[in-house]
Amino acid sequence: MKLEEIKKKWNYQERDVDASVEMWDSMAEQFGDFEIPTIEDSFLMQLIAEKNLINKDGSVLDVGCGAGKFSFALADECKHVTGLDLSPKMIEKATEKKTELEKENVDFFVNDWHASDLESLGYKGKFDLVIANMTPAVRNTQTFLKLNEASRGYCVLTKPIKRVDPVSDAIREMLGIGEKKETADMEVLYALEILWLQGMLPEIHYEEQVWDMKKPIEAAYKLYANRMKSYRELTPEEENKIRDYLVSISVDGLVEEKVDTTITTICWKA
Repeated sequence: MKLEEIKKKWNYQERDVDASVEMWDSMAEQFGDFEIPTIEDSFLMQLIAEKNLINKDGSVLDVGCGAGKFSFALADECKHVTGLDLSPKMIEKATEKKTELEKENVDFFVNDWHASDLESLGYKGKFDLVIANMTPAVRNTQTFLKLNEASRGYCVLTKPIKRVDPVSDAIREMLGIGEKKETADMEVLYALEILWLQGMLPEIHYEEQVWDMKKPIEAAYKLYANRMKSYRELTPEEENKIRDYLVSISVDGLVEEKVDTTITTICWKA
């Protein structure tokens, strides 16, 4: 397959950016409560260390940084980290954590990677390592190629594949939404093919994970309703259906979902 063909196939466009922002904003409190990853407990940190992807004089771009978990983990390993995220609440949490941790070599910015112009940002070829860890910021050919454009060294992309979301899947079926975008099976294939077409030799690694998530009904409603709005507009009746379903499966006011997935990590020299 040629690059132009991949561009046509891997062409996801966010249908409701405001809904995405609201969804991630609603999870900022949860994401802001984290332990900083280490080489001992994080495959991503192990890979970066083993492959010497960064050094004390280097710079890192963390695309879709969330509340900054990996930005802070890498801050001690390099000269400077720049974290970007679509969610203002996530960036607010990251900035609060920066003050708390006294990490002066990390900066965070609200940024829509899909709409970003690297030239105007001054990001072209600026960073020694660019990571995009478990983020919807990279969802099409354009946003993937931007990782390469921003890097003068290495890139790392992680994506969930073979993903099963019992609650989300049930809501999609209830609303008659056939596609599933939470799992990135085809995105991984497209990313690998693009790299091969460009003469690069990416490494690929797999890690099985189970996420056990519990949320109060209202927080769960915000998550799943906004997730469905990223597929298409919802009617008031459909929104009520989602709320009623979440109430029906809740236990002691909490909605629980166990998500089974395999995390795919792709590493390459840009």
